[in-house]
Amino acid sequence: MLNTLRKSVTGPFVRILIGVLILSFAVWGIQDIFGNYKKTVAIEIDDYEISIDDLVIEYNNQISTISSQLNKQITLKESLDLGINEIALENLIRKLVLQIEINKLKLGISDDFIAEKIINDELFHSNGNFNKARYEQLLSYAGYDDESFLQSEINSNKQNQLFNIIAGSTHIPTVLHQIINDFNNTKRIIEYTKIPKSKILVKTPSERELKEFYEKFQKGYRKSETRDFDAIIINPNSLKEKIEISSLQVENYFDVNKDSFSIEENRDLYQFFFDDLITANKFHEASKETGLKQIISEFGINMVDSHLGIISKELILDEEVAKIAFLQPNNTVSQPIDGMLGISVIYVDEIYDATTPTLDDVYETIFDELSLQEATNLMDELYFEIEEQFLDGQSLYDVAQTFDLGISSFEKIDINGIDINDNVIASVKNEKLLEKLFTTNLDDYIEVTETDDSFIWIKLNSINEPYIKTFKNVRNFVTKDMIDKRKNEKETEIVNLLKDRLEKDLEVTSILSEYETSIQSTEPFSRNNPIKEFTDEFNDRILSSDLGGVIVGKSNEDILVGKVVEIIPNKDNLISRDAKFNDNINMQFKNDLFEQFLISIEENYEVKIYQENINRLFNNQNL
Repeated sequence: MLNTLRKSVTGPFVRILIGVLILSFAVWGIQDIFGNYKKTVAIEIDDYEISIDDLVIEYNNQISTISSQLNKQITLKESLDLGINEIALENLIRKLVLQIEINKLKLGISDDFIAEKIINDELFHSNGNFNKARYEQLLSYAGYDDESFLQSEINSNKQNQLFNIIAGSTHIPTVLHQIINDFNNTKRIIEYTKIPKSKILVKTPSERELKEFYEKFQKGYRKSETRDFDAIIINPNSLKEKIEISSLQVENYFDVNKDSFSIEENRDLYQFFFDDLITANKFHEASKETGLKQIISEFGINMVDSHLGIISKELILDEEVAKIAFLQPNNTVSQPIDGMLGISVIYVDEIYDATTPTLDDVYETIFDELSLQEATNLMDELYFEIEEQFLDGQSLYDVAQTFDLGISSFEKIDINGIDINDNVIASVKNEKLLEKLFTTNLDDYIEVTETDDSFIWIKLNSINEPYIKTFKNVRNFVTKDMIDKRKNEKETEIVNLLKDRLEKDLEVTSILSEYETSIQSTEPFSRNNPIKEFTDEFNDRILSSDLGGVIVGKSNEDILVGKVVEIIPNKDNLISRDAKFNDNINMQFKNDLFEQFLISIEENYEVKIYQENINRLFNNQNL
């Protein structure tokens, strides 16, 4: 029973739901969530109310979205600094106003239409068909029942109806096409220079300078908080030594799967194509008289481009070519073939005969495969048994002893999975595990972490405070940082000097000669025909610049400085009517129209915000 319950709460939907609840508890506290705010109003529009509970849900949705985009869980303070609470509030107002407007228009949608849409949704399918049990399970995980989900789908479809009514069909004006056409096809010519960073040399700092730099910036050589912990790590590879595979098992596996170990015939093939049958015949006849190598250059054939590789017969799509290629003797050229891709001949450079290995040949391979399979099964069994032991109050060390598992000890590991010697510890370099490790206190229970191939249980032993590393330990880093700083300062000095002189039309040759480079001029280029050696960002910036504008770009290897010396207006009045472009512009038009509609109807409603309740929710009286 315990196993069944545990399995049922490991699905993605439940994890998401639990994550939302945990976040809610962390932000508002259990008492607040279930006590004070259940009936508190956040917003009132006409006779409609939005509760604090609704605001909590919308806020959590925004938190989840933005945390995913930032690839980290943002804190309450960060969310307030980003204005996520205001975004959630605005979204709820807009949703309610939109729903009121839909109700006024009495837009309808049939239950049959929604039902058909749900039935056809592959999310609710199993083996290609609608699965009611899966449907109800997923709805339950997401916090819906059948009725509330149906209503949600109806509301969503009504909103789509309103969108189509308001936006309707749009016509893209020709003048807009012309503006975009001119924008994309206006050309520029620039004069530019590339300064290799390798040519920018700076003085190596002395020992005294290094120590002064270290003293000034020693906080930058601060070792962050680290933690010591013990871990039980199980994975198939670590458990293989516990698996016993008999010779009989290996033999039985070989007998059942013997065909899978067979290696079919492979050939090293070349395919030479010709424009006509006469030329192909000439090549074939010449190859019999003088050999292949002598006639390759005569017929202008590129051996590299013609190489099919070492392949089996089944990999050749053209059946006629495959048949001839695998009947042709070694080191010979076939008769011309009129195949799927044209007229060609096949040259067989080498034949690798089909082989069937003996049991001895593949014994170790089979043994390892069976061991891995058994170890994987054992890992799954151990997972549930170990979890039950922890639920019964057993310690990490008791569990290790019970199941004869090793304990790995880790000291001074930081939040990036790096030890005190700056070595990455691969076995614990897991984002979820490290997040749990650094968000718990001593003696806290830490949930198991599942990685791609392992289960990891950890016990936190100590929390080590941050400290400043000694100069001796970081001397090499200090040297690199100081040289990098000097190079950056030198680069900035060069760029500013070049930019100033180019803007004033002054000579720069003497400056550039020191770095063994010079001024170059481009051919005319545009957004539709950019310069490929420039980055997209540099192309965009230089093509947005006025005549005489100077733009600076940097890569890891070079500094690029360019000046616009000529702008050539677009003379091509042939406007592209690309379907994808039209669709994008059309959708943007519709979105803009609908946005304006929403703004206009919001002004028709009196919105009352219960700011005191909202302030209390976020525990901030100054919001």
